[in-house]
Amino acid sequence: MMISCRHCGTEFDPDNLPDDASVQAGLILAEEQYGDAGEVCANCLSSRGRLSMMYDPSCH
Repeated sequence: MMISCRHCGTEFDPDNLPDDASVQAGLILAEEQYGDAGEVCANCLSSRGRLSMMYDPSCH
């Protein structure tokens, strides 16, 4: 089932995300902090995860 990303509008399958560390970090944030799990594409999750790993002191 393809849906549009909440942030960038790209069509994606929320059940078929890559098993990449930054995507997984973004997914955890989507579930625990932002409440938008299943609504954000892998590219946006990856960006969110990388930025969090680089700049969020609670991730260190």
